Amino acid sequence: MIPDVNPSEGKPPEAEPPDAEPTDPLDHFLQRRRRQLQIATAVVLVLLPVLIHVVYRSVTSLPSRVTLATGPEGGRYEQFMLQLGRELEQRGVTVTQRRTAGSLEHLELLRSGQVDLALYQANPVQESTGSDRQKNAGSNRVAFVANVYSEVAHLLVRSDAGISTPADLAGRRVSLAPEESGDHGMARMLLDHFGIATADVKAEFIDYLELEDRFEARTLDAAFIVVGLDAPVLQSLVGSGRCRLLSIPHRDALLRRQPLIAGGTVPSGYFGVSPSPRPEQQVETVSVHAQLLTGQEISGVLVKAVTEIVLDPGFQKTHRLGELLAGQAEFARQQPEFTIHPAAMRIYDPKLRTLIDPALVDITEGLRSLIASLLIAGVVAWRWWKRRQEYNEAHRLEIHVEALEEIEQRQLELDSGRMTAEHDIPELQRMLDQVTKLRWRALEDFSVHEQMEDAAVRTFLNVCNALSSKINAKLSRARLDLRFDELVKRDRESS
Repeated sequence: MIPDVNPSEGKPPEAEPPDAEPTDPLDHFLQRRRRQLQIATAVVLVLLPVLIHVVYRSVTSLPSRVTLATGPEGGRYEQFMLQLGRELEQRGVTVTQRRTAGSLEHLELLRSGQVDLALYQANPVQESTGSDRQKNAGSNRVAFVANVYSEVAHLLVRSDAGISTPADLAGRRVSLAPEESGDHGMARMLLDHFGIATADVKAEFIDYLELEDRFEARTLDAAFIVVGLDAPVLQSLVGSGRCRLLSIPHRDALLRRQPLIAGGTVPSGYFGVSPSPRPEQQVETVSVHAQLLTGQEISGVLVKAVTEIVLDPGFQKTHRLGELLAGQAEFARQQPEFTIHPAAMRIYDPKLRTLIDPALVDITEGLRSLIASLLIAGVVAWRWWKRRQEYNEAHRLEIHVEALEEIEQRQLELDSGRMTAEHDIPELQRMLDQVTKLRWRALEDFSVHEQMEDAAVRTFLNVCNALSSKINAKLSRARLDLRFDELVKRDRESS
């Protein structure tokens, strides 16, 4: 006898079928990709103006913070850097002033990027030691901005020390300036020019702050310093009459031997004329330029702004930068010891300005880097999302597989023969309904594309179909057994 067809197998259970999707997997895949592309394009169009604005502001604006090296306390370096710092603060920049020992330390700080701007005087003592070669190797990281004034070498002697000529320095207590400063190199060069060895004097290495106290206490006889004529320490010592200035003998011979230095003079009466001029006579000495330096990697916007400040006649007049006021750009760019920073060079020579603003080039480069970074970040995020999605899909599939395994195990237990057909039929019917619901749930959880392309999902659905067929077969067999049992029972009753 042919068994009845199971009605539960021909129609879905209570769960509603999923929303209609494209039947062609390729169409479904292309539709998803189009949606993703549309979303990505919309996000880029929304964010692009913001990104352009941010990059433009970052490239064309002054940096928010700048660190200046001020040199030793009481020197002309500190005075100038404080004035420059105030100008930058008026432009919205937060300025940090870092006190240092002098020029040589400034070079190290610029090379290491610890300061943004510093003054430097050329070191006339050129020694080819390994240490010097190592220091010079980093000079390509330092760039020249401008000469701001001339630093004059001064030989200060205590007025009552009985020193009339440089030859009288032998055996005296002489300050050769801190060894980290450019003044120290100048002091050694001048001693050599005088024919006096360092060992012939009682050398000390005193900074500007201590000089006044040491001269006042008469524990120091002479000192070499290299500062601008308006340096506070010079005004105090010479203007008060506690110290005198000595001329450099045979100065022209020294200038011929040392190309990095130039002649310098201190006019009579520069530090005061009453009751007697100080100095009494014009002092013949030597000088070097105080060079404003920066790092090669420092923002061109900052260097441009600083160069314009230095070349501003109002700034020059206010701060008594006479040589710069008279010579302007010609003096500012004279004999640079380092390569001129491109931003400063465009101020000195307008012909070098290109049709395309370098700031625009920087913006383009910055925007390209930003977009590339965003694309890379997007790819990484997309891959992470895909892995996460695959993990979630695998987790959902694992739950379905575990449920299917449980049903499989239960239907195997029905083969033991311990239960009657009357018991097996309802149990098999429940299992068949459970497998059908499980298959429909999987169809809801996974798209048509995943069902066609994912081997694991495809295998799961095939196993569901196979288990349904197996349970159906058992169900049909159980019904036949039950019908035969009924026939046998009727036959016995009739006989």
